Formats: sequence, C-alpha cells, structure tokens
Amino acid sequence: MTDRRTAKHNKGKTAGRIAALMLCLLMMVMTAACEAKSDAEKKVAAELDALKTSDSIGSEVSDLKNSLSDEGRQNFDAFLNKLRDFDYEITGVSEDTESDTTAVTVRIITYDFGREYLAEWTEYLKTHDDVVAADDELIDFYEELFARLAAIEKKECIKDVEITCVKPLDNGEWIANIKDNEKLQDAVFGGMLSEMKTLAEEQ
Repeated sequence: MTDRRTAKHNKGKTAGRIAALMLCLLMMVMTAACEAKSDAEKKVAAELDALKTSDSIGSEVSDLKNSLSDEGRQNFDAFLNKLRDFDYEITGVSEDTESDTTAVTVRIITYDFGREYLAEWTEYLKTHDDVVAADDELIDFYEELFARLAAIEKKECIKDVEITCVKPLDNGEWIANIKDNEKLQDAVFGGMLSEMKTLAEEQ
C-alpha cells in the first residue's frame, strides 16, 4: 500500500517537473517584427514569430539535456526544433473600446506532442509495474520520450486560442497576454501541458 502511495505521489511530481521544465522554454521576451492589420494583431504576430525563432532555454532545461546520452541530446534538439515549427493563423479580432482591450483569436497548428507524451508515460508505467522512479532515475524515460517526440512527422494538433491585448496609456505599444496564457502555451506544446496537468491531478 505504501509503495502504491509513493508511486502516485511520484507520478504527479514527475509530471509537474516535466511541465515546469517545458514552460521554461516559453519564459522569454518576444519582440520580432511582422505585418498584420491592427496594432493588436501586429503585437500578437510579433510575439509568436519571435517564439518560433528563439533559441533560449532555461537552466533547468539545459541541465536535463546535459543528463542525456549523445543520441538523447540529438533527439532533445530535434524536439525543440519541432516545438518552434508550429504554424499559426489569426482568425478573429474583437475590440472592447470601454476597456481599451482587443481579443485576438489565433489558430495554432502543430505536432501532437500531448498524444505521444501520454503514450510514452503509459508505456513507462506498464514496464515498471506502475511504480515511478525518483526524478534522478528517470533518464531512461526522458531518453525514450524525446526520441518519440522527435519522430513525429505530421502536424495533427489544432487549437484555437484567444489572446487579450491591452493598449497602455503612455507609449501606445500594445501588451499581449502571451507568457501567462496557459491555453496558448498548451497549444504551442501540442496539448502536452494539459496531458501533464491531467495526469498530475489524477494522482
């Protein structure tokens, strides 16, 4: 009974740790230029374009990469390239003149990382009798996970996300709710973050 409780605790802890590692990839300043119709659309497109070209990763992510084998690091880099390779389309704009906000609806099209993450996690549990190892003993899981994520060929994950943009009072540059937009983060990660969250909540 104690082992099963420990396993449940570790499942949630591990899913949360991986989610935190992946979110480090999105915590950056995005300022690239682009063309769009309204100022709010321009801001959203600029943020997304910069995210597609950024090569910045957090220290925790870097530590995870360094713990992998040579092949594992290659698969990790291939996954990051796929992560940046999302497509997007601005599909709608809704202005609120009273609050000086504009909601920009964006369709994100990318690889189904969530499906493959869930499949690898399920396989891991089957081969380990539903017992999750400590974080520092999960290298084999990470090796297999990034190999699976790197091997995805088709973009089959499509999510529509609403991004709220606020016009500041002073310089006129719009502020887009990118970094704190969990639905956008999940869309860019191909549903992987929502799968992690669901698994963590089930434990």
